[in-house]
Amino acid sequence: MGAVAGELAPLGGRQSRRIGRSPFDAHFSPIVKGGVLASTAGVFGAALCWLLGFKVVALWMGPEGVGLFSQLRQVIQAATVAATFGGTTVVVQGLAERGDELARQRFRTIAFRYTGIAGTAIALVMAIAAQPITLLLFSSTAPDIIATVRWIAAAVLLSIGATYALAVLNGYRSYRDLAVAQIAGPAVLVIVLGGAWWWSQPASHALLTVSFIMCFGVTCLLAAYGVSRLPRLGGESMPGTLSKAESGALIRFAISTLASAMATTLTLLLVRSWVIEAKGLAFAGLFDAGWTLTFNYTTLLLTACNAIYLPLLTAARHPNEQKACMLKTAYLVLGISILACNALVLFREPLLDLFYSPQFQESGRILMILVIAVIFRGVSWVYGTLMLATRSSRALVASDLAANLLLLAATRYVLNNSPSLEALGWAFVLPNFLYFVFVVEFARMKNRLMCRRDIWPLLAGGTMPLICLALVSTRSRTAPPEPVAMICAGIGLAVAIAAFIARRRVVP
Repeated sequence: MGAVAGELAPLGGRQSRRIGRSPFDAHFSPIVKGGVLASTAGVFGAALCWLLGFKVVALWMGPEGVGLFSQLRQVIQAATVAATFGGTTVVVQGLAERGDELARQRFRTIAFRYTGIAGTAIALVMAIAAQPITLLLFSSTAPDIIATVRWIAAAVLLSIGATYALAVLNGYRSYRDLAVAQIAGPAVLVIVLGGAWWWSQPASHALLTVSFIMCFGVTCLLAAYGVSRLPRLGGESMPGTLSKAESGALIRFAISTLASAMATTLTLLLVRSWVIEAKGLAFAGLFDAGWTLTFNYTTLLLTACNAIYLPLLTAARHPNEQKACMLKTAYLVLGISILACNALVLFREPLLDLFYSPQFQESGRILMILVIAVIFRGVSWVYGTLMLATRSSRALVASDLAANLLLLAATRYVLNNSPSLEALGWAFVLPNFLYFVFVVEFARMKNRLMCRRDIWPLLAGGTMPLICLALVSTRSRTAPPEPVAMICAGIGLAVAIAAFIARRRVVP
C-alpha cells in the first residue's frame, strides 16, 4: 500500500451541483443491505451491552470504578490491536480480494499463525511485566491492581482470538454468526456485573477481571463455532503457504494498518493514564463518562456507515461519482451529528443519570465541549476515507500520527497547567478541527471538483452555536440558561435540515 493506486486528473470549469447518479443508488443490492443490517445490528447490540456494563459499574463502584473499568478495557483493546495488526481490516480485506477457496484457506493459515504468535507474546509480556505496566498505566503499585493486570492477560488472549475469528466471519460475509458473537460476550459481562451489583457484593477488582475473561471467552467460542461452519477444502487439498510476493504485500499492508490503528489506540491509553496520574481514578471516570457518550458511540455510527461507504467510494472511478458519494455521506453524517450532539447537550443531565448515576453530573461539563470535536471528527472521517479509497497510505499514517501527537501535546499541557474537565475537552477539539482542515484540502488535491464551500458553511453553522454554549459554560462554570440552549438547538436543527436538503440535491 505504499503507493497511491491512481491519481485523479484535475478537471476545470464550472460544475453543476447535480453531479450524477451516486454509487449508493446503483450498486447497493438487497443482499448487501441485508448483510449490512445484520452487521450493524451486531455492532450496536454489542455497544448497548457495553453501555449497560458502564451503567452497572457506575452504580456498583462509582466514578473510581468506571475509571478503572475503562482503563482495563483500553488496555485490552490496545493489546488486541497490536496482535491483530490493526484489528479486523487486514484479514477482512485479504479474504475479500481472494476469489477461490484454496487461496482463502492459505491466507487464513498464515494470518492465524502471525496473529497467534503475536497474541501469545503480548499476553506473556503482560503477565510477566504486570508490575511496571500497572505503574505506567494506572500510577499504582497496589497488589490487587497488579494482580488484575496480570489476569487481564487471559482476557487479552481471548480477545485476540475473538477478533481473528470475527474477521474471518466478516470476510466470508457470515453476518448472522458475526452479530451473535459480537453481542453474546458483552451480554455475559452485563449479567456477571449486574449480578454482583444486584446481590450487593463488595466492589471487587477480581470480579471485574472475571467479567472481562468471560466476555471475550464467550465471543471467542461463538465466533470459532461460526468459523467451523464455513466451507472446508477436501481432504486431498492442502492450503499450503503464501508466495514471497503475497507475504511481502501482506506484511506491508499489515504494518501500515497497524501504525494507523495503534496511533489512535495508544493515544487514548496514554491520555487516560495521564488523567489517572494527575487527578486519580474518580476524575478519570468522570472524563470517561463524557467521552463515552460522545466519541465512543459516534465511532459506532461511523463503523456502521463504513461498511457501505468505503466499498462505494473505492468503486467510484470518475471524479463526479467520487464527489457525489462523498458529499451525500458528508451531509448525512453532518446532519445526524448536529441533531445528536444538540440532543446530548439539551438532555445531558437525564442521560448521565440514565446511563451512569447522579454522581456523574459533572461529566456534563466536558460533554458540552466534546460534542464540538465529535462533529469535526464525523465530517473528517468522510473526507479522510478518500485516503483509504485511493490507497494513500503514507498520507493516512502521517496525518493520523500528527493528529494524535497534537492531542497528546494538548492533553499534557492542560494536565500540567489547568487540569479541569473543560480544559481537557478543548484539548480534544483543537486536533480534530485541524485534522478536518487537512482532509478537506487533501480531498481538493485529489479531486478538483471538491470545493470548500460544499462543506464549510454548513459545518460552521452547525458548530458555532455549540461553541458559544461551551464557552459560556467554561467561563461561568455553570450550565447556560435554558432559553439560550433552546435557541442554539433551534439553529442546529435548521442547519441539520439544510444538510439533508443539500444531500437530496446531489443527484441528477
